Amino acid sequence: MINSIIKYTTAIAIGCIVGFMGGLQGIAGGFYISTLLLLSGISKNQTKAAGTTLLAMAFPISAGAVYEYWKSDNIDIPVALIVTFFYIIFSWIGAKVNPYFSESIIMLSLALLLMITSVYFFYKYYTLR
Repeated sequence: MINSIIKYTTAIAIGCIVGFMGGLQGIAGGFYISTLLLLSGISKNQTKAAGTTLLAMAFPISAGAVYEYWKSDNIDIPVALIVTFFYIIFSWIGAKVNPYFSESIIMLSLALLLMITSVYFFYKYYTLR
């Protein structure tokens, strides 16, 4: 078991890293948080990491970054509101069905999603060069 000082110091580091990357990349950072919680040993399983991540994401942790993007007219507000509305509904549905899947299936779905996302961004990187 991780002692409290290490646990909370690691949580501070995760918040700093993910906050910076989220502001830089324009992502909410949930997959970073979940992954780092699992890698650091703070969360012992995917379900605990998911719940912890969702609570952290529920608060306006990216408000400063949103403001900067808004100032430079880089937000499509109607699209963001539509995504938010359906995100709220379907994140609740996802949380309700989570207990019906094994942790290994959830981990596989995360791995596949991140792999597909990585392939896409590598493709974009090479086409921009």
